[in-house]
Amino acid sequence: MDNKSANHNAIPEKVVKVMIDDIFRKNNVKPEEVKNNMSNDQKQMLKDMVEDLRTQVEQFNQGEKNKTETDK
Repeated sequence: MDNKSANHNAIPEKVVKVMIDDIFRKNNVKPEEVKNNMSNDQKQMLKDMVEDLRTQVEQFNQGEKNKTETDK
């Protein structure tokens, strides 16, 4: 992954983290408690969901890249 891609992905991750932290704070949820109370099945489901989203984002980005290359 080049620096441009790394920077492109870093911003949304920060936004998501801020939003999640805010939601947790408003609902008096401590992230440590959530981590400790999750079952292995829930953890695996989250990992699978993140991987699926990552794949979709990569496909989208590849489509955008191909679109701009054909526009030239």
